[in-house]
Amino acid sequence: MLGQVFLVGVTIILLSGFLAGCICKRFKISPLIGYLLVGALIGPGGLDLLGANKVQEQIALQERVEHAFESAEKAVESVEEELESAERLFERESEKDAAPKGEKRTAIEKEMEERQEFIDASEGAEKVLEGVTEFGVLLLLFAIGIEFTFDKLTATAKYMFLGGILQMGLTIGLTIVVCNVCNGIGWVGGLALGSVAALSSTALVYKSLEDAGLADSKRAQATLGLLIFQDIALVPLLLILPRVLGIEADESGLWISNPWIDMTIKSALFCGIVIALKIANMRLIVPWLAKLQTNDMVVLYAIIVLLGMCVVAFSLGLTPALGALAAGVALGENRLTHQIDALVMPFREAFSAMFFISLGMLTDFSYVFGHPIVCVVALVGAVAFKALCASLALRVCGMDSRGALAFGTSIAQIGELAFMILTLARTAGAIEEDVYDTMLFVSVASLVITPNMVKIATTKFGMKPEVVETKSEVDSLSPELREKIAKATGHAVVIGAGHIGKRVADELISLGANVCLVDFNPVNLHPFNQNGIPTVTGDGADQNVLRSAGIFQADVLFVTVPIDDLALNVVKAARNMCPTLPIAARARYSLNAPLLKRAGANQVFCEEERIADQLVELLEEYAARYGAKAAQI
Repeated sequence: MLGQVFLVGVTIILLSGFLAGCICKRFKISPLIGYLLVGALIGPGGLDLLGANKVQEQIALQERVEHAFESAEKAVESVEEELESAERLFERESEKDAAPKGEKRTAIEKEMEERQEFIDASEGAEKVLEGVTEFGVLLLLFAIGIEFTFDKLTATAKYMFLGGILQMGLTIGLTIVVCNVCNGIGWVGGLALGSVAALSSTALVYKSLEDAGLADSKRAQATLGLLIFQDIALVPLLLILPRVLGIEADESGLWISNPWIDMTIKSALFCGIVIALKIANMRLIVPWLAKLQTNDMVVLYAIIVLLGMCVVAFSLGLTPALGALAAGVALGENRLTHQIDALVMPFREAFSAMFFISLGMLTDFSYVFGHPIVCVVALVGAVAFKALCASLALRVCGMDSRGALAFGTSIAQIGELAFMILTLARTAGAIEEDVYDTMLFVSVASLVITPNMVKIATTKFGMKPEVVETKSEVDSLSPELREKIAKATGHAVVIGAGHIGKRVADELISLGANVCLVDFNPVNLHPFNQNGIPTVTGDGADQNVLRSAGIFQADVLFVTVPIDDLALNVVKAARNMCPTLPIAARARYSLNAPLLKRAGANQVFCEEERIADQLVELLEEYAARYGAKAAQI
């Protein structure tokens, strides 16, 4: 039954997410909004398609039946004692009455066992489903870790530590003041609510910035450093809050009696493990995986590292979220990094959809409809308050005022990791049930509006475009590509990693030249990368991509993409960068061949013309054979 309940739940969630995603794409809305809204619709506070309310009703009924059954058992035992002391004259009647009573008890017990089996299956499936959905956010954080290299960590250290401390300190401190002055919650409840408000959604903000094309900007990287500090700060918060709230802390896992020294030692050990694993990946494991030339082993190894680092983090008393980030960092900055990210992406998208749907399922519509003004005022106030604190922190760290306001507003939601603290505060009695429900709505609603909030903040707040620092021709090359160019007799850039691009690359390599392949899809580049051929993932019409592929050092450029419009854009970009570079381009239709030549291609190989020429040659051959036979006759 457990498997059946789990499969039904997963099917409902994925089907709901699929329909919501299609509708959102149709109306050009972020799918994340659809996931959260459909989760609220199918959750216990809405249609309850997964039967969570039914399970709760069954649990309550089971408790009442057990209580009644215990009372009946006591009554039966009392009667049986009286019957044993009665005269033999009434023994026969007593035995007749005992059988039906025993049968009734057996029927009740059987019904209770069936009901308990249903409850256990539902609760077990719910726990499995929670684990699956939490895996989605781990995959999102894993993708962030892959992109966030040590160089970026060093560049954003000021924002990560100074900005993170200022943002969290301001948010928590002012929340305590507001709770004491306005609501009378007290400083303990204010500390818990401030900790909840201080945490943002690293995964959702990064995803929204990535969709907006801003994830690689300096402002976004600085803001991401601040978000990573929040994830790190969750560890000491979970260490402090149980003691402040009066909850008995679990000290069984401490290596040292002092919890702060224990946490410091474990954190240092965890960092050492990450650095050692990263070095091992770059020098030993990744080169060995590249020689195997199989995608299966790459995916399996990436998942093993992800789960393994989460287990290590959990064993050391840290959050699995930090383990997922660390796994990404450990697998970053090597020749298979882009391939790993591309191969894991389908799993990441599917599991993250389930995660955001499960977040939406936490919304209780009955409470929201019963207190609409309170919920809306709390949402607006919390978002504005947190945006102000985050903007001040970013501004103090040196970000321009408009950029600080835009990115401070982008992280003004309450993150998914804050649910742990919110539940902890309610369990300890630090906050009332209505405060818990209000903050739960504020958290889910702020997550729902985050994609649009990021889009509006980064486009409508008058933020000045970033000044892109142009690298020199040599600095744009990776050390591996620079070394190969120096050793080879020539260098060629091939745009398009299809069958034609592979044939061209193989022939150039056999002539002693170095080749760099460029393709938009990293999966297409994976086999070339495994064979040691330098590759660059990206749009071949992007000048930064062409620069990274070594176009300034190239002796020739081959454009082999199968779409003429894309080929035209590549030729134009390459010709603007290198006016004298020989360019050979592929065209599918003869109509586009003159356009490619005017754009700067020295030679254009048209598929239509080549096919027509081959067909004509074939017809001439057949005609010659037919004519020879006719002459013989």
